[in-house]
Amino acid sequence: MVGMTMTDAQTTMLARRAMHGESEALNGIIERFDPTLTALARHKLRGPMAAVCDPEDLVADVWVRALPRLGDLEPRDGRITPVIMRFLSTTLVNRYNTILQKHVIGKPGRVDFDAPEDDLSASITQALGRLERDERRNAVHAAISQLAESDRELVFLRAIQQIPNQEVATLLDVSPGALKVRYHRALKKLRALLPGSIFADIEDE
Repeated sequence: MVGMTMTDAQTTMLARRAMHGESEALNGIIERFDPTLTALARHKLRGPMAAVCDPEDLVADVWVRALPRLGDLEPRDGRITPVIMRFLSTTLVNRYNTILQKHVIGKPGRVDFDAPEDDLSASITQALGRLERDERRNAVHAAISQLAESDRELVFLRAIQQIPNQEVATLLDVSPGALKVRYHRALKKLRALLPGSIFADIEDE
């Protein structure tokens, strides 16, 4: 089983508890979202960027920055999971863009993240070091890799970054209707390959 099956209400409760550093809640939220977040980091940090920053380091930095704010997020249409996914992925993309500007376009060099020394950061580090973490991350990465390249990009934009269908259609120069069909098929394949993963709770509209 990859990840864990969780209702949206349980995810909401965990997010609020995790914000206060509760170990069990931290583990639950990270276990739920980390493999997909890591897939996005690996997708971004390809080519020259691979020599600049490790995806796992970027993800850990995102957790340190984002986790204290998860409790402030409000459900959208009664659902919190897509909201958390968008918040985490946006935080990651913003950090990636900053790294790109400073270390590739500006002054090349390896990124060293300075995580704040506090109890929350220590709890996040411990949670990220849990057994089977790499197995879950690699399973998500392998499943996404089975998609056609164009569908992989679509999944990263629609499912993980939670960008609306119309915006992605414009970005990829595809009709919204055709894009919706492709996205539905890609999600269906990922759900079959990754039962219990975050893709089971991601909207396909």
